[in-house]
Amino acid sequence: MIHSISESASHALQTSSDAKRAYQERKRLQLGGTAVKEEEPARIAKNQKNDLDEAHRIRMDAAGYKVGWSLAERLSRDKPRFSKATPDPLEVIKFICKDIWTAMYNKQVDNLRTNHRGIYVIQDHSYRAFLRVSVPKGYESEMDEICRKMVIFPSAVIRGALMNLGIQSIVSVEIAIPQCTFQIRTAITSPNPNTPPGNPNPNKQN
Repeated sequence: MIHSISESASHALQTSSDAKRAYQERKRLQLGGTAVKEEEPARIAKNQKNDLDEAHRIRMDAAGYKVGWSLAERLSRDKPRFSKATPDPLEVIKFICKDIWTAMYNKQVDNLRTNHRGIYVIQDHSYRAFLRVSVPKGYESEMDEICRKMVIFPSAVIRGALMNLGIQSIVSVEIAIPQCTFQIRTAITSPNPNTPPGNPNPNKQN
């Protein structure tokens, strides 16, 4: 009899323990489901922002490339020193630093450097677009993101102008507000002299 009661008590305790573990597992899953549900809107919002940022980058890159191509076409028309068949990269970069920058910003770039192996660095110490940027107090951390979006356009202008004049390029940007530094890696190419080509390898800003 005592043995039977002991077995019953042991079985009851085991059943109670199993039920408790099952309850805790259900609770854990419920809480996990709640966390997933709470994270879902944030994940969706982040994905939507990334999609919008990429769409903005593509639009600005395409617009800048087209503007650069058109400016180079118009401003180089009376400059016989440019030969699209055998372009001199340094002369073309100087043309961008002086003529194209002046057409866009009413000033030349402040500094041009080269390693004479196809890499050029141009600096604008007071990049005009940055001078108009402001953010509300408490949102200063967003300034870098805003400025990186702003330099997509001039980077593409440089690439479009160079391509029009027979030079393919990759442009990267460093920002130290209000200064903007563009590093340009160049390679001679053979563009169509009549119409702007597609926008090859649009540069992403790091």
